Amino acid sequence: MKKEKEQAEAPVIGKNKQAHSVNWGERLSSYICPMLLGGVLCFIVFYALYRPLAAQYTAFFMGAEFLLFMLFDVLKKRRIFGGVMYTVLMIAAVFASLSMMFNGAMSSGFMTPVSWFYGEEGSYSYRPEYLNAVFVGGGFFMISILYYFTQIRYRSLGVMLCLLFPLVIYAKRADALPDILVTIMISLFLAVMVHNRRIDPAIEDKKRGVLLTNTAYIISMAIFVSVTGAVTMMIDKPKYFSKLERDSSYFDYYQTQGTGSGDFDDISAESSTRQGGLQYTNNPIFYFETNGNNQEYYLRRQAFDKFNGSVWDSTDKLGSGDSYAYAYSSILPEYAADDVVNDMTVLSKETNVFPTPGETIIERRTARVFDETFAPRYLPAPLNTVTDEGEFKDLAYRKYPSTSIIRAKSWGVDKPLQLNDRFEYWEQGAKLNAYARSVGMTGKEYLEKLTALSKDKSLSEDARNAAKRLKLDYESAYDAYRDISRVEDRLVKLACDLTKDCKSDFEKALVLENYFEDNGFEYSLEYYPPDDSIEYFVFESKTGYCAGFATAMTLMARAVDLPARYVEGFSAYEKTDSGSYVVRDGHAHAFVEVYIPGAGWLTFDPTVSDYMVLAEEDDDGFDMELFLRILSRFIVVIIVAFVIIFIVLLDRIIEGFFRLRLHFADPTKKVLMLYANVLRLVKFSTKEDYSAYTVKMLSEYLKETRTVVPEMLFDLFERTAFGGYSPTNEEFEAAYREYLRCYKYLRRLPRPKELARLKGVPYVK
Repeated sequence: MKKEKEQAEAPVIGKNKQAHSVNWGERLSSYICPMLLGGVLCFIVFYALYRPLAAQYTAFFMGAEFLLFMLFDVLKKRRIFGGVMYTVLMIAAVFASLSMMFNGAMSSGFMTPVSWFYGEEGSYSYRPEYLNAVFVGGGFFMISILYYFTQIRYRSLGVMLCLLFPLVIYAKRADALPDILVTIMISLFLAVMVHNRRIDPAIEDKKRGVLLTNTAYIISMAIFVSVTGAVTMMIDKPKYFSKLERDSSYFDYYQTQGTGSGDFDDISAESSTRQGGLQYTNNPIFYFETNGNNQEYYLRRQAFDKFNGSVWDSTDKLGSGDSYAYAYSSILPEYAADDVVNDMTVLSKETNVFPTPGETIIERRTARVFDETFAPRYLPAPLNTVTDEGEFKDLAYRKYPSTSIIRAKSWGVDKPLQLNDRFEYWEQGAKLNAYARSVGMTGKEYLEKLTALSKDKSLSEDARNAAKRLKLDYESAYDAYRDISRVEDRLVKLACDLTKDCKSDFEKALVLENYFEDNGFEYSLEYYPPDDSIEYFVFESKTGYCAGFATAMTLMARAVDLPARYVEGFSAYEKTDSGSYVVRDGHAHAFVEVYIPGAGWLTFDPTVSDYMVLAEEDDDGFDMELFLRILSRFIVVIIVAFVIIFIVLLDRIIEGFFRLRLHFADPTKKVLMLYANVLRLVKFSTKEDYSAYTVKMLSEYLKETRTVVPEMLFDLFERTAFGGYSPTNEEFEAAYREYLRCYKYLRRLPRPKELARLKGVPYVK
């Protein structure tokens, strides 16, 4: 009996040796989990750096990963030569990466890799040189770590080092790592940690790294990782912050993504991105209360001076070295609207050059910004906030008569303004706009008249000084806010064509403001343009959100000789029952300020009005983003449950399909199929192949280990397979019923205690 068994097993052993000599299966099984983990990590990294190309970079990465794994397998067998070759490869990867970074800095106006890295998604993201540098240098480093700690010295902590890279990137960029990617990443890490055995000396060489296929492992890991991960995703965790944390990060990327310019707690060196993909929580940030009459208020946060082709910069005009220390503009608050109107009043009384402003052309209003947790370093307030009187006046730095330049150390003004303090501002309303229109001059005409008046000896000293102040203020704005060095000629031509019939600067500004509403432009937070240039927005896509509209109008206004600046802040238009305005994270907004002769700086909003409609729809009680997030999590749970059920019931599913096929065969084929299925079930329960056993050997084995034997089937199989017998349907049905009675113990081995009971003997531990 023993000899027959050994002879029967001989072909199987020979077959295994032959399979081992061609070890592609073992090699791939040792690669698969680390490669999948590396691919997911690559996708996560490029999902943050430049989302549209994340899938392409991942595909290239996995191809490179496979090739390098194979190369490293060859090199590790030749220690000295392999070490030298690996060092050469590493140096080449580092050199290539640094070269790409240098070329990227040169081609992007010396934008450093650090500046690119911290840019918001879509702002600096599409820099091919930097992306390729990360792919080559970072990819080689990550593949090396994964190979060493899974193929040479298996260390779970070493593999975990790779998981830290994407987490650090998302943390530094103030971005949120999607839940599904976290779940996949952790699942694959556990797969590597549990299934890729590497250095256990008790495991023979040919079995090291082979994926375990034990059903218990698969089921337990699937249940643990998938269920706990999915349940965790379903539950919103409470967040608790100390007062210091609230004060320092309330306006960070998570809470205020409307303009995407990062941490809104302080002043930033650069403006927001103009790319899409922004999402809102729609949570209230603060409340704005005023006794003004406007339906919408533009609360300024910061103005920017120079356009670098992608975003706006703040330049250092005051020589402080702190180029973005001024909350509203590089010259703050300039000659305010009341100063301009007062001087225009003085001139109109003594000359007929300018129309008379009137006493109530601009009204002084009171306002306050309040909320329990709102505490940034700047004051979101309307244009022409009063900062040159009272305690402000003593702290102001004098530039020229009646003009204050106030450093934005706290709340946009250099004074200890506390939350809920009231402030005053000069309101830009219909009367001031009407007066600006009535002046009816271009900047050139305005400057010529002021120059003449400032030298007119027939005028009083007050009038001449008023003309000098107005002239100096306009010249200051004209010199500071007209740079269009990064603007293409066709955008300049468009602006000139649109305003060629305009008689005044105010008319030009209105034409440019209305152009976007009247020419098919659409508001979208989710659109990703293939080209982030402002010209592509204006002439091709015509789709974007406020940053794109405001940038386009600012540049077009400058192109037709208007001093204009890009401003970021908030749009307050949603009133509460108490009459105050609630300002949500989705109300973050970008707009334009243009210096108009005779009126000073006026606010214009070129963004199509859809932005208010979309925001109101988001607040109608149905949060589409929240719904989709919850739905996606339910889908994950359903998929996980399906996978678990499929794994647990896999053998029963296979058995069900087998029994279905069995009914469509003739009796002879049914017998042969049923016997082959018995062999499959026995192999499933023991993970050993008994196909080489004779019928007698298999019968004795089953009787010894399970006490159940489908003897009618075995007898019918021998007569059919070896005797040329053709069984009848009745004979097969009888054998099939016997098979069903034995099925339970064919698919699994009885436990020792259960086996003792079946044999009718006492159970002994």
